[in-house]
Amino acid sequence: MSASVQEFHERVLRGLVHTYHGDEVDHSARYVVRTGEYPADLSGRTFTTVFPYQSIHEHHELAVNPHMLTASGRLLTMDLEPLSDRGGTFIRVATRFIENQSWHLRKLAPEAFVRTDFAEFSWFGTSNLTNTAPIPAFSVLGEGGYEGRRILLSYDAGRPVEISPLTLEHLTPVGRSRDYHAAVGSSFSPMIMTSGHPVYDPDFEPGKPRLLFTNIVPRVADFLSVNKPIRADLYLMTWDGGPGEPTPPLRVTVDGKPVILRHASVHQLCLTRNYLVIFNANLVLNTASLLEPLAPLVWRWLIEKRTEEVPRNLRVFYRWLKIRMREATPDLRCPVYFIHKDAIRRALRGESRDVPARKIELAWELTHAIADYDDDDDIITLFCQHNIGADPADQMEDGDRLVGGGTVPASLLGMFSSATDLNQVRRHVVDLRSGRVETRAFPEVDDHANFPFGLNLLPPLQLSPYLSEHSGSDVPNLLRAARRHDATYWVAGGWLPQTMSTRVFANFRRGRPDDAWPPRRLMGLSEFIERMQDPANTVRFFRLDHDMKLESAYTFPAGWFMAAPTFVPRPGSCSVCDGYLIAQVWGPDSAAMEVWIWDAARPLDAGPCCTLGPGPYERGIRPGFPLHSSWVDRAGVENWVRPEYSAPTIEMPTYLKLLELGTIGAGVLRRLLQQL
Repeated sequence: MSASVQEFHERVLRGLVHTYHGDEVDHSARYVVRTGEYPADLSGRTFTTVFPYQSIHEHHELAVNPHMLTASGRLLTMDLEPLSDRGGTFIRVATRFIENQSWHLRKLAPEAFVRTDFAEFSWFGTSNLTNTAPIPAFSVLGEGGYEGRRILLSYDAGRPVEISPLTLEHLTPVGRSRDYHAAVGSSFSPMIMTSGHPVYDPDFEPGKPRLLFTNIVPRVADFLSVNKPIRADLYLMTWDGGPGEPTPPLRVTVDGKPVILRHASVHQLCLTRNYLVIFNANLVLNTASLLEPLAPLVWRWLIEKRTEEVPRNLRVFYRWLKIRMREATPDLRCPVYFIHKDAIRRALRGESRDVPARKIELAWELTHAIADYDDDDDIITLFCQHNIGADPADQMEDGDRLVGGGTVPASLLGMFSSATDLNQVRRHVVDLRSGRVETRAFPEVDDHANFPFGLNLLPPLQLSPYLSEHSGSDVPNLLRAARRHDATYWVAGGWLPQTMSTRVFANFRRGRPDDAWPPRRLMGLSEFIERMQDPANTVRFFRLDHDMKLESAYTFPAGWFMAAPTFVPRPGSCSVCDGYLIAQVWGPDSAAMEVWIWDAARPLDAGPCCTLGPGPYERGIRPGFPLHSSWVDRAGVENWVRPEYSAPTIEMPTYLKLLELGTIGAGVLRRLLQQL
């Protein structure tokens, strides 16, 4: 290994650790301007979900199979109004763990919990980690009649919950457990699988906004097959913000037949003026992901506690068995379901118990997507993140060997594994009248100059509109900017040597051999590995115009990372090129997060117009790996008041109440007899 490559490896490792590791205790800090000039018209608060290594590695739990996606919910907030003192201009940055039901139970009884690749279980049921996406939603009238904004937090394996945008305290889940179809039953906390990204529609009906999200139910028979993805039945739910409960799950159908998803995952939804768009994400849930954390418990109980030296061939068999349980890979095609809002309205009026959808299949697996709000003539434009040859539900495990040699560092256990094929951004223009789809991709396979932009795509910048399209022109309105995306923003993670697991690469090689026909890969595995191992393949923040041309890009030095950028519009903005781009950034030489701000009106390669870091004598923020971000205007935050809606977090069934009453009564009677 040359000296330059060795230095690249070392810098990337330090940068990854700084990005992934977080503070164990929440705190706030003043962040001061280091370079450039802070924009005077920046305002509001940003919300970012973050995954700290420390919350994944709960060593007091019964069994831990660390996975970044099963981190406890935590939010990073930035208050963007510039403040000044003798030290100069600064903003306030803070973190807060979401103290929901699962957080409290874990503190009380950590040894009752088992963490899997997909979720966290305990004697109390399934944890609702509320860690995926912050969703600005319904308005609430504050003092003086001013409008505040409510915030929801989501999780793919739990109900959406409501939090305070002011204090970030947990308020209430959306709906009671009985309002959903449970994937896994529990007396206290059943697993309820919903959308990782619900969508809020401020213009669903005049004066009647709605939250739209899915409720999926795994097919029980599929649990008997270890090496295949578990399928799921697809249902749609809506909520008007209370005081009533969410509408009962509505079955989604195609040509009169119920939809059965090939993967038990509907991670993200998209919204247009007339349609709800649902796609089957490539997060693979299989039986092994639920059984794997239990295997070490059985191994220790049956083998290690009963013999001083475990035979080598038994260890080899155990390792082989663990690998065999991880063979399920995502499907090569992604079904997308288009549901007209009129069909949802008819179902809400009681005219039908089913919701008909139009199904279109797109080539290659899909993780996230963005849609133009305009859908004139039933033509829908989607900008899709195709993480080809990747499964976000897979992660770095203890003992994993790396493609470049050595084993995964303990400091990166649980982090996502590298993609095994070229990733692409694709624009799909779907004509629902004819069923035709026109597709453009970036980068193309033979585009050597732009190859680094297809390495380990991270979630894109996604707008979360919460004001009506018809709101006053002086109010910053993200829905206007989303009518037609003048540009989309993406982050390429670059070459990450420490997350290239030979186990994962071999898994995809078995499922997608180079010589298969029709092709199961965009690029041959050997060629892909050779081309990605270049120290010039560092993190890139890039902007594509509406026609998928590379407009500009900022290339970070080796060891620098960013993710989850946020767009903050200027007052009256109607474009994602009219505002500011806020990014969390980490380097190899400092563990504290930095804040970089780009002026969206300028090319990205011009660099940030302003950067900020911890002020003098301040302990910088180490939040953990950022996933998704959103923004709320200052009036929406400050005018918030607690809404009247509330659902019980824990509901004890009647039979448990009677059992506990009998236990108490028996204890009293026994003590009475003793004392007599």
